Amino acid sequence: MILSDDTKAVIALTTRLGDRHRPSLSAARWHTLWTRLADEGITPATLFSDHRLFDDDEVIRSLLEDAAGVLLEADQLAQRGIWVRSVADDDYPEHLRHLEAQTPPVIFGVGTVELLHEGGIGVVGSRDVSPDGADVARRIAEHAATTGKPLVSGGARGVDQLAMNAAHQAGGSVIGVLADSLQQRIRSTDTMRAIDAGATCLISVQHPGAGFSPAAAMARNKLIYALADVTVVVASDQDSGGTWAGATEALRRGYGTVAVWRGEGEGPGNAAIEGLGAAPIRTITDLDSIEPTPADSQQLKLID
Repeated sequence: MILSDDTKAVIALTTRLGDRHRPSLSAARWHTLWTRLADEGITPATLFSDHRLFDDDEVIRSLLEDAAGVLLEADQLAQRGIWVRSVADDDYPEHLRHLEAQTPPVIFGVGTVELLHEGGIGVVGSRDVSPDGADVARRIAEHAATTGKPLVSGGARGVDQLAMNAAHQAGGSVIGVLADSLQQRIRSTDTMRAIDAGATCLISVQHPGAGFSPAAAMARNKLIYALADVTVVVASDQDSGGTWAGATEALRRGYGTVAVWRGEGEGPGNAAIEGLGAAPIRTITDLDSIEPTPADSQQLKLID
């Protein structure tokens, strides 16, 4: 894998490659630095040679000095089929740039990276979904496959896995945004078969070997909403749970277009999510009439 010097600087500053316990810049802090560099007409790679740019920041100095170990692990990951993309790369997904200060500086992935540029239909929902809710998730996935759009979901038990499996079975493509170990996922024979077929892309914003954490789950949620043209909340609890938190955050911050299922199989929080501004759908074909929120509108909400 050949990384640009700019990407080398980004992964040195914002990831925990080389040492799981090393500090790293958060997305928000990286965004501040990135903005400063852009204002001064400087590329991230310049940080390696011009120390005057961070004389007052011991954290940045330390992270850059530790770059060799970071790049060594990045190369080891590439040998296992795991690629890296940073915001300094031309093929970094534009959909994720709309997250502004929450844009992940680096994403790790396996599979067909081009899928990340296609938009798609997102599906999220409870792990303990009812049979009716499970059927809705499957039908949305089949609809995505029929219309040629990727199915975007989180890979978790319940709605996520049901939808992703249904999309595969219908001959569609799948984008999985993970909150657990990417390295562990690609040990599955079924996963590797789907990746080899060219219709799957799995991504993560945390170290590929890191396990599940609530913080990773919340980071995953915003990426699902950002990557999809529209994301359907199939079933949500009210005032609690990851699905509720992700949907309400997406609506509040304008991370993407949010729709919510209103029919058999919906969750106790679905009506409230509609009340907060999500577009209601009562038949699967209602998805065809929902217009994605323009990127400019999303950015304005983030600024607000």
